[in-house]
Amino acid sequence: DDPEADRRMAETPQLWRYLPQLLIYPLRGYGLAVTLTLGVVTWFIGYAGVWGIPAAGIVFGWMGYYFMDVVLRTAVGHAIPPPMGTDVLFMGDKLKLGMLVAYLGGVTLLVLSAASAHHGGLAIGLLCAGVYLLPAYLAALALQPDLLSALNPLVLLKFLWHTGVAYLLSALVLAAVGVLVVVLAGRSSALVSCILLVYGLIFVCHLVGYVAYHHHEALGIAVSVDKPTEESRAAEAQAARFAALLAQVDKQLEAKDPRAARDALLAESGADLANPRAFHEELFEALRLRHQDALSLVQGARLIQLLVQQKRLTRALDIC
Repeated sequence: DDPEADRRMAETPQLWRYLPQLLIYPLRGYGLAVTLTLGVVTWFIGYAGVWGIPAAGIVFGWMGYYFMDVVLRTAVGHAIPPPMGTDVLFMGDKLKLGMLVAYLGGVTLLVLSAASAHHGGLAIGLLCAGVYLLPAYLAALALQPDLLSALNPLVLLKFLWHTGVAYLLSALVLAAVGVLVVVLAGRSSALVSCILLVYGLIFVCHLVGYVAYHHHEALGIAVSVDKPTEESRAAEAQAARFAALLAQVDKQLEAKDPRAARDALLAESGADLANPRAFHEELFEALRLRHQDALSLVQGARLIQLLVQQKRLTRALDIC
């Protein structure tokens, strides 16, 4: 986990501003190892002949679980790729993975059937519809608590409605990844195409999770990193002021200059902070823990005055 990356994602609801982070997502944390590993394994399966059939079942199942995990973790507020554990092959939700395979297989069969019947327009329409609905279907499988909810058409429509243009972009990116891989397949090595395919799929899954995260209220998703508010920004600013003041006091004490430490202490009134009382309470306790009796006395006297002004007489007597 990277709290700073999580906070950056929470503070950037504009897709165009977050695009650089989306692009490097498959290369951060575990993402680089996963992208290279899945790309190499996918390339190897293509040359394994009949032995590649059972291997493909395992690897593609592993990829399905991982892609759903990327969507889920992003949607709840994490901006770093998760690890790719083998335990999901034994403990993962087999029904949801099966429905993902069924969707991909069903769309493929419908497109091939229409093409074989010489209905080219219908085949293209079915392919476009399948690609367009795939991110929403993947999000439903990853985010809904049970299979019945994931397969509910209203859930798909709700996701499409609330995510709007941002979702359309994710579908277009998914289509572009497929086209780019097909184009590059004849112009570069198969290994590069496979790695690019995995990169693009992880990118799209993170994009879908990002869109879901910033529409979590409408979609009913519980997030672990809340979007910043005026109160949270004020609290962070107060914490930064507190840390800076304490660092300055510690520096003066290490220099054997208690008078300068006292002056620095008194120079910070904290009157413009969101919660001055909490600021001075924490400062008083921090000085006590440092066994700085003289500074604690100075800070305690100031804290008592503030508490009396706020009619918190019981606490003022405790400090006294």
